[in-house]
Amino acid sequence: MLLTSMHRVLQGMTTLTLSASVSLLKPLSCIGSVCVAASIGQYAVFFLGLYLIALGTGGIKPCVSSFGADQFDDTNPKEKKKKCSFFNWFYFSINVGLLVSNSVIVWVQDNVGWGWGFGIPTVFMGLAIGSFFYGTPLYRFQKPGGSPVTRMCQVVVASLRKLRKKVPLDHSHLYEVQDRNSAIQGSRRLEYTDEFKYISCVLTKQQ
Repeated sequence: MLLTSMHRVLQGMTTLTLSASVSLLKPLSCIGSVCVAASIGQYAVFFLGLYLIALGTGGIKPCVSSFGADQFDDTNPKEKKKKCSFFNWFYFSINVGLLVSNSVIVWVQDNVGWGWGFGIPTVFMGLAIGSFFYGTPLYRFQKPGGSPVTRMCQVVVASLRKLRKKVPLDHSHLYEVQDRNSAIQGSRRLEYTDEFKYISCVLTKQQ
């Protein structure tokens, strides 16, 4: 899904670049204060590019960080430390990209042209997809553990059924699987925390 979403973004950015560069796909230049409105076809190409970018971004945003986290084993202290380093560099790179896009790219759009302003990010997006695809043999792929929506619904139903149950102060008395691994195949067990205490009733044992 991640690679497919990247391709959607690249297709959208390429479409925007063409809409700002090809004469038939962009409206005529303004003469003084008189500007010719874009045609329906030009609007269609422009919005097609925007919607492809939105569709692709919706697939990238929730997947790229979790996919990066899957590359590290939390049970290994060295890899756990590298995981923290990864997220530091990950968000640092995002902020550098925002800085460049809001300064350099904006200057290019205003002083050189919108075609170049859309074209430069498109080229870098293509390079990013190429480098991502090139590293495929090195990635770790976690097996899917079922639908998260189903498990969320199970938590809601269980919390409603046990709403009146008293939660013990000692969380060691709450229900937990005995193995180190999760009962869900392909998933890691999450340690108990004091957050979201209001749904701890889900873990109370049946009498």
